[in-house]
Amino acid sequence: MIWATLLLIFISGYVAAKFFTLTNKRGRLKFLGLTVASIIFTIMQLSVLMDYLMMGPNVTTAAEFIVEWGHITSLAFVLSSLAIFIRESKPVFAQFPMIYTALPLLIIISYLLVQDTYAIKTWLLAIYQGGAIIIALLMYAVYTYRRTEYALILGGVIVFLICYILFWTISEIQDTYQWIWKLLVGVAMITSILGYEQTEKETAVNTA
Repeated sequence: MIWATLLLIFISGYVAAKFFTLTNKRGRLKFLGLTVASIIFTIMQLSVLMDYLMMGPNVTTAAEFIVEWGHITSLAFVLSSLAIFIRESKPVFAQFPMIYTALPLLIIISYLLVQDTYAIKTWLLAIYQGGAIIIALLMYAVYTYRRTEYALILGGVIVFLICYILFWTISEIQDTYQWIWKLLVGVAMITSILGYEQTEKETAVNTA
């Protein structure tokens, strides 16, 4: 079990560094949310690792808090980045105001209203995760139809979708066989970042 967590820490840290490079060198705001989400996800997995190693009640409570709020916060930033991608894909005259891309961050506030209700929290988390995956799937399916270099990103999204379905339909994967979803998430993250790097290289060549 611990090996899967360690693997996910290394992968998420690597992906966060890659997204940071894309944000910094390219000056692309659309990668900022994905960078923040990757960093938060890395912190989440580090807290899980600390819980494994120290196994104290206070550490467990802190780890659960970090994981819970890390999930909802990283999802909010992912949705915000997807909104920027959608905005930039439209002609300039059809683009919605940039401020609208920050609206997904409001789900963090909405989560505060249900933080004491386990069933509703779980339900909302599943909806937010599913919504982000469906939006990305539809968006990158269209992108791939137009430009084949987006196929790798679409492949990563499909792996995320498979992981989502397994996680929420097979209860054993959430607890006993956590390595399955962690391995799938790791594969999806690596595939996605390689796809983003490829599309950015192609864009740089085409605009040169």
